[in-house]
Amino acid sequence: MKNKLVIALLAAVFLIWSTFKPGGIVALIRENAWSLNLLKQVNQGISASALALPSGNLPDSAILLARQALKENNLPLANQIIQPLLAQPDRAILETYAEYLYANGQVPEAINTWESLDDTLLLERVADPASQQGDPQITLLAYQSLYRLDPEKYSSSLAFTLKSQGQLAEATELLRASMQQYPNSKYASDWLRYLADISVGQQDWQQAELTYRQVVNENPSNQTAWRNLGLLYLSQAVNKPLLAVECFQQLVKLSPEEPSGYRYLAQAYELAGDPQKALLTYQNLLLVAPDDPTALQAVQRLSTPISPAP
Repeated sequence: MKNKLVIALLAAVFLIWSTFKPGGIVALIRENAWSLNLLKQVNQGISASALALPSGNLPDSAILLARQALKENNLPLANQIIQPLLAQPDRAILETYAEYLYANGQVPEAINTWESLDDTLLLERVADPASQQGDPQITLLAYQSLYRLDPEKYSSSLAFTLKSQGQLAEATELLRASMQQYPNSKYASDWLRYLADISVGQQDWQQAELTYRQVVNENPSNQTAWRNLGLLYLSQAVNKPLLAVECFQQLVKLSPEEPSGYRYLAQAYELAGDPQKALLTYQNLLLVAPDDPTALQAVQRLSTPISPAP
């Protein structure tokens, strides 16, 4: 009984303290009431510009209204609401401000803000669309931020971005630094493969072959390395179709349901001068992909006997 009385008294003291404390229960109730009213009005189709700003110290309510303004693409109103809050920023305020910056075209500033918040998820969402839409500057900035936050995880992405933008020396330096810093990383095989890809881009065929071979020796299940090595052997610069056959045989073995492996293997057989095995491989391809146009045309072509010259 005595313990229950003590607990009740402590609860009463806490309630009284919270009531008069800035941001206490009274403020919380006001925040919730204002937020519920906002949601109700939004559901009724009332725009953010028609809603009154919350009075008093209700930052959560203000952020909710700013987000609604952003959703309606009312950037001036969103900025008007956010700016006074930046004097005492917390994560929610900065996240909303970064969203405003991004929507307003201030993408580098938004990226810097997300980096300061260690927000890799949003940075990835910026980097991927930028890459697909062909915005090299934004892609590079986003992956540089991600790399600074987690260099081991994002080395491959940044190196690929640098490589795709022609910065081969920078990509090579980055990958070698990552391999030295994280020798036991689960990404090490990918880093080594990227180095081989860069050697191809530099037309250093011998180094590319050696590096691809190192990848598949260390990680025999690396399908991309087998494919790229096979394509290197098929290229006119190297022209070793029999070695390409070996690579694509491994690729088919690793992924027997993937049509591209059969397609590459059949092409390698043709270049190696073995049309019968090429025909058999195309037929196997049709078992996996019955409508594959390359295989259908090749089977018809390779099955048709060549008429002797008159």
